[in-house]
Order: sequence, then C-alpha cells, then structure tokens
Amino acid sequence: MFDRTLELQSEVEAVFAGDECAENRKSASTLVKCLAQAAKKTLIDFKDSIVKESPKNTSTDGDVHPLTSYVGNYIKYLMDYQSSLKLIFQESSNGDGTKSGLVSEISGLIHAVETNLDVKAKQYKDHALGILFLMNNINYIVRSIRSSEAKDLVGDDWIQRRRRTVQQHATQYKRVAWGKVLDCLSAQGLTSSVGSATEGIAGSVGSIGSHSSTTSTSVIKARFKSFNKQFEEVCQTQMNWAIPDKELRDNLILAVAEVLLPAYRSFLKRFGPLVENSHHASKYMKYTPEALEQTLGNLFAKKLPQ
Repeated sequence: MFDRTLELQSEVEAVFAGDECAENRKSASTLVKCLAQAAKKTLIDFKDSIVKESPKNTSTDGDVHPLTSYVGNYIKYLMDYQSSLKLIFQESSNGDGTKSGLVSEISGLIHAVETNLDVKAKQYKDHALGILFLMNNINYIVRSIRSSEAKDLVGDDWIQRRRRTVQQHATQYKRVAWGKVLDCLSAQGLTSSVGSATEGIAGSVGSIGSHSSTTSTSVIKARFKSFNKQFEEVCQTQMNWAIPDKELRDNLILAVAEVLLPAYRSFLKRFGPLVENSHHASKYMKYTPEALEQTLGNLFAKKLPQ
C-alpha cells in the first residue's frame, strides 16, 4: 500500500494543484507518512514478539526452530520491498560508516532471534543438545541470509562472524558430547599396571607378577567396558538428534571421527594384547575402528533431505 500511495502522490499533487487544494495535498502527504509509521511499527512489534516468544517451545531433537525459519523467510520477503523500506527508514548515503536504517532493522531482527535462541538452548537438560540446537539455528540464519539480497546489506564480515560462531558451537559440542568417551581411552591410571602385567605375562617374576597381571587385565577390561557403554549411550541418544544441513552434519561427524578413531586405535594397540587372549575377549573389545566409524555415520540422520 505504501508503494502504491507513494507512486500516486505526484498525480495527486498534479490533480489537486492550486492553493484551494492545499489541504488535499497535505492529506495525501500525511497518508504516506502514516503508512510509513505503520510499517515501522509493524517491524518493531514483530521484533518484540520474537524476543517474547516462549522459551519453553523447543524441539526434542535440536532441529531448526520454526521461529528461526519464519524470521529467515520474513527477511527474504522484506527484500522484495527493499527500495520502499529504504525510503521508510530514511536511509542516507553520507558514507560516514554508520549503519543505515534498513540494515539496522534487519540486524535487530536477527539479534532478537539469536537472543531468543540462547534462552531456548538453556532449557535443554542435555547440554550437548542445547549446543547442537544453537549450531543448527545459527547455521540456518547464515544460509538464509546468504541466499537472499540481505547478504549485500549485512555484509561479508557479518556472515563470516556468524560462520565462526557455528564452528565454535561445533567445537563445543564435540568437547561436551564426547569428552567422557575420550576419557575412557586415556592411558592415565593404566600405565603403571601395564608394566607389571607385561612382566607377569613374560614370566620374569613370580606370583607377584602373576597377581599384577590379573589385576591389570581386569582394570583394562573395565576400561574397555566403560568405553563401550559410554560410546553406545552417546550414539543411541544422538541417532534421534537432527542436523538437517547435510554438509554441516558430515563435517561434524568427520570432526568427531578425527579425534575418536586415532585415540581408539592407539588404545587398542597399546592395551588390546592384554585382553585379546582372555576369556570372552570380544565382550570387551567389541568394536573395530571401522565399526566405530560406521556407527558414527548413522548419527543425526533423522531429518536429512531424501
């Protein structure tokens, strides 16, 4: 309506020329200003509604929230009226480096979403899932902006900063979600026992060496068992989590694999020989590195596009 009214303003002034029609021209000008104010208020109210959106309204799988996708589509919609919005927000071209009116409004909408998402993420009992939720949603915002004319408004610096934020969330997720699993593959607390165990196996010491071997093997078995339990719990839980962006999902799985698989291979090579000849060895050494990698490949596949 603002567009059409603005287009007609010159015609109104031509039709209602002369002093006797001054009031008509003033009314037309006032209407344009009122429509501009209404458009501004609509954006302000929308921004406020984003901030106030219920923090308890979260997904169970960490997927992109409907609010995020709605705002992303809304910003794309606004770009269809970019020229009118620039007039409404009285953008200047003084080149002083300050944010123009429309850029400020777009940035404000995005900031409102991010603020709401931060609150929502804290509602998750599983901290790793909250991090995944933020990663998914910020990544969606970045992709949405990059695929619209809004990218020219916010600029490359803004996009790069948000991409780094996505990467930071991915790194934090890896630490929080997989920390306990990786702790199981630490040699801490095992190295002194292994020396005694090796001596016992070699028969270079008597009954003391044999006792140390038994004790050490049981400790190592317990560590393998703990690893299996932690790994299976994480995978079982996270198979129900979602990363709808395939590229992001593949990169995150690769990042986990690049840390987990070398650590597991090293642990297997160092401590496996003390268990592999024992009774029910496969109960403890359940996984080959290849099996671990295959299992990781099944994570986050819940909502991948077909």
